[in-house]
Amino acid sequence: MRPLNVILSPQIESKAARRRRRLAVFRPPFRRYVAGLTSTSPAIEDLADSFPALLFALATGYGTVKEREAAFRAVVDGKPLKEAAAILGLPFWTRRIPAGALAHALPLLPCDDEFAAEVVNRIPQTVAECHAWLDRVSTGLQLIGRDMAVWIIREPRLMPPLIGEETFQWVLAWAWASVVTSSPGHSVLRGAWTPAIGIKRALDEVAIWRKRIDLVGALADDGRDPWYENGKSGGYDIMQLTTVADFINESEAMENCLDQYAAHLAYGRVRIFSVRRDGKPVADIELSVRSDRPTEAVLSQVRGPRNRRASPAVWQAVTGWLEQQKPRVLGLTVTPRPFARARLDEFWAPYIRAIDAASLTLRLPTAVVTGDRILPNSRPVRIMPPLPVEDALPVNDLPRIVQAAGRGR
Repeated sequence: MRPLNVILSPQIESKAARRRRRLAVFRPPFRRYVAGLTSTSPAIEDLADSFPALLFALATGYGTVKEREAAFRAVVDGKPLKEAAAILGLPFWTRRIPAGALAHALPLLPCDDEFAAEVVNRIPQTVAECHAWLDRVSTGLQLIGRDMAVWIIREPRLMPPLIGEETFQWVLAWAWASVVTSSPGHSVLRGAWTPAIGIKRALDEVAIWRKRIDLVGALADDGRDPWYENGKSGGYDIMQLTTVADFINESEAMENCLDQYAAHLAYGRVRIFSVRRDGKPVADIELSVRSDRPTEAVLSQVRGPRNRRASPAVWQAVTGWLEQQKPRVLGLTVTPRPFARARLDEFWAPYIRAIDAASLTLRLPTAVVTGDRILPNSRPVRIMPPLPVEDALPVNDLPRIVQAAGRGR
């Protein structure tokens, strides 16, 4: 006859192995909490296979103490798991979430049938995909709200590898600025996030928003040399654009890309003036420094709406305005990085406070942290379509300016 310990050892080892297997599927930071809870009852341990999200929720403080105690008792008493989840306030659709996808304490999730209908058939199958999906849905829910969570659920193209973490953080920040109308980010939006927007349009709007944020840093040194004075000529008012709002409003009115001029402005080598008639913009002037004489200005562009060539009347007005200017040495000042950093810190402060208030371990986009987009190391590439070489004229070469105006007819 075999010894009793030999007869019982296979069963004992099987239970131990099963427990190790069940604990191993949870992520390391939560295993000791799960282990402590599952040691209290076999029924609770069985949740690791039948409803891991419910076990995780009980172990990590989901709901109130009374709700957790009542849900725990319901499981131990053998009541339906759906009933136990309802007591805790945990949606039953979370039963389909694998343990390995649970990397953070769950937020309070909507329990209504409408939200469940959105979710139930869109939960990814693999652990890695489900982890990314749950993380992004939860973050959108906590930071912005239910509509954002539903939008993320409906947009599979928001998931990796199609959308990386950096891009998603920008989308999230843009959406937050869209709904928080008092935020600095809202003031530089071209198009806001709505629950009906498509992913392609959303990414386009995020790209424009990022370039407008760059303007915030590029124009941080408020006291830069204007080069020339504002003036009147030929019935037109000519005034310099100096603020972020100036560039955005001008870009929208003229349907051009002046709102993407941050790199040019940060280097301090251009000045932009608006030509207006009765307060309405009709053309834009770009002055830049001469490559051979960096203390003298060159008339680089005079453009009408949608970057069309300006009319002869506008050219004549610009010529008259330039004649009014006194020759002087230009001040060329690159936007100081500390100025840009301070202005951007002020810009992002409300968003960072919102992240802290939601108790999120959300990673900010890299460009927000470093500010490297504000002053790139390479010389900026011209954004607006350049004029032919013969149209880039020194401002003191008035006969050639008049000839260029004639070619614009």
